[in-house]
Amino acid sequence: MKNCGTQRVHFTGGEPMLRSDLGELIEYAKNLGFFVSMITNGYQVAERVNELRDADVVYLSYDGPPKVHNRLRGEHSISEIKSALNALKLSNIPVWTVTVLTRWNADFVGEIVEFARQHNIVATFTMLDFFSDPQGHFHPSFEEIQQLVLRGEKRKKCLQKLIKLRLAGAPVGSSLGYLYNALQWLYDDRTTDSRPSKQYQCWAGRAYADLDADGTLYACSNYFSRGSGVSVFKKGFKEAWGKLPLLENCQSCLHASGTEMNLVCSLNSSSILNWPLQLQKIKRSFV
Repeated sequence: MKNCGTQRVHFTGGEPMLRSDLGELIEYAKNLGFFVSMITNGYQVAERVNELRDADVVYLSYDGPPKVHNRLRGEHSISEIKSALNALKLSNIPVWTVTVLTRWNADFVGEIVEFARQHNIVATFTMLDFFSDPQGHFHPSFEEIQQLVLRGEKRKKCLQKLIKLRLAGAPVGSSLGYLYNALQWLYDDRTTDSRPSKQYQCWAGRAYADLDADGTLYACSNYFSRGSGVSVFKKGFKEAWGKLPLLENCQSCLHASGTEMNLVCSLNSSSILNWPLQLQKIKRSFV
């Protein structure tokens, strides 16, 4: 990956802290010169925080005040988040929060941003992922979780509030490009579209990709479980990357990481400037 020009490695899941070798992977990636990030629900972070010392930023899944977060993530899960946050800050490891927006926490985005302000960190947001395509089941289907999906006027009001907070200088790390993309999304029952966005081109499989734990490389997570990946163990990364099938019926989406990458690679000026600005905030916070 390094020889092919990769600049950033992001460890995600599931839950990456389930890997006993995560610290070794982070250290190795950092020694190769990558920008290294990871996302976690807080599991074992306080106990193993030293393993994360080389990470450039750790994203903590935080879905709202205690009752809301525990309702979404499981009883007592908020205690893991708070312990993880304290451990990361004491270890001088930069941290952001990531909130998955749902019908259950949409009314609490102000409190979530205020939580970030109180802890001198940055809050980012993403829409809930689900599949409307029965061929892929990396995420649940819309029918399985429709009671959680933020939609209609409630989604519009939530995103408008986040945009207002962002414009007012609140610690919202999500770019305006992503927030406007989510605000203007046409569908309530799907998170991908075959039509291209007016803001960006899809760069999945051309500028970034997803590597599964079994060594299969996919253009993005929307191709997981569809048999369209290439094994890096059999082909090597360079050849696997060159043979990646691109997404034919998916040109725009609601997923935050993909949209943010697409905006940057499509030379959206506000998104390009957003990340150095947010990273500078992290550095100031941990001086």
